[in-house]
Amino acid sequence: MNPKGNPNNNAIFKSWNVIYPIFIYFVVTNLAMSLFAVFASFLGADVKEQYMALQTAAVAVTIPFIVRYYSKDRKEPTVFWAHMEQTSEKKTSGQKAANAVLMFLAGASAGAALNNLLALTALKEISPGFQEANSNFFAGGMFFELLGACLLTPCLEELLYRGVVYGRLCDLLISDNGERTGEHAKREQRNRLIAMALSALLFGVLHQNLVQFVYAGALGMLLAWFVEEAGHIYGALLAHIGANLISVLRVETGMFRWMEQSRGVFAGATAGLAVVSIVLLGVIWRLNRE
Repeated sequence: MNPKGNPNNNAIFKSWNVIYPIFIYFVVTNLAMSLFAVFASFLGADVKEQYMALQTAAVAVTIPFIVRYYSKDRKEPTVFWAHMEQTSEKKTSGQKAANAVLMFLAGASAGAALNNLLALTALKEISPGFQEANSNFFAGGMFFELLGACLLTPCLEELLYRGVVYGRLCDLLISDNGERTGEHAKREQRNRLIAMALSALLFGVLHQNLVQFVYAGALGMLLAWFVEEAGHIYGALLAHIGANLISVLRVETGMFRWMEQSRGVFAGATAGLAVVSIVLLGVIWRLNRE
């Protein structure tokens, strides 16, 4: 997979390997979305009102393209996937099941806490890009919000950003030269943290508005950590589903309307959600050290 010869050429190749799947993702998704919108208009449908239905269809079309890169990477003898397999093999079935439940709950609570924190700022009011994205997110009915935003989109984004991009960033930054010294271990851990931060930064930037940059950037860091803890992307996927699901239920059912009684109640609820998230993260950390 990697070219032989000049190390600089090898680094350039690996860097391009990180970038081009994102390019393919945007091209395929936007092209599919445009074609579906033209078809919907031809049938007389209101494209704006059916945005989430069209987005769901576009995401479904894009998933096989990203699965191809993900599957290819898993078959390659890369540093990242060798590390993932070693991490996963050390876990019992009980640990894997507990990780799945705890990471789902942590994603839901952290997502709700982040949304509340952002609501306490003026960012939502000064970001027209977020307002447009938010109206599109909740356009098309609850069925497509659950199917598209809460299931298919998290699948696509986790395959891309954590399964492919984060994995390839680790392969770019971490060399397997046979060293097993303490210094090498520290350097590897530092480079993994850099890879987490870079993948989270890309995840935030590519949401294309200030509010989602902050939200997705913070959530992306957490999701990359879940990949490391689980030794697989299933934890990040479930956490992402949890975060999106709580947003949909919040808007469509009003189940968190009690938090909006006053600013004091809202701030207290936000603090409570943050504490719950921190406790869950601590439990996850301890579980995976047993």
